[in-house]
Amino acid sequence: MKKIYCILFIITLVLGAMIALFLKYKKRLLELENKILLQEKEQIKDELYKLKNNPSDEERIKAKQEILKLKILIDEDWIRFRDKFELLYPNFLNTLTTSKFHFTKSEKRFLMLKKLNLETKEIANMVGVSYDSVLKTQYRLRKKMAIDKTIDIINFLE
Repeated sequence: MKKIYCILFIITLVLGAMIALFLKYKKRLLELENKILLQEKEQIKDELYKLKNNPSDEERIKAKQEILKLKILIDEDWIRFRDKFELLYPNFLNTLTTSKFHFTKSEKRFLMLKKLNLETKEIANMVGVSYDSVLKTQYRLRKKMAIDKTIDIINFLE
């Protein structure tokens, strides 16, 4: 009887050791798979970021054409404008926001329109304000940034 118990005990120990090794192997395998999945996830994130921040030339051209056709009178128009603008110049708004000049919302809008190389009359027409209002906004911005008339505001910011 003692021999049978001893043999059963040894078999149990061997099976226990085999199960422990198998579980350790499975755990290691799962950790490797998890690591591979995390690397793939990072690669996908990087690709999505690149695609989002580097739109194709066709998308950029289409966005610019749509922007130039817009009349920007209400907040929904500005939201649509901003979305299309960010396709063309993805980092420009961030540059304005982090600028030391602390631009107001209307100044940011003016600078966005100026970034599109629009003339003063075109800006006034798109926004639905007078030509003089646009000139005053431009004057106030130049004064705020302490730059001369001869210096282009957008080039100065960049």
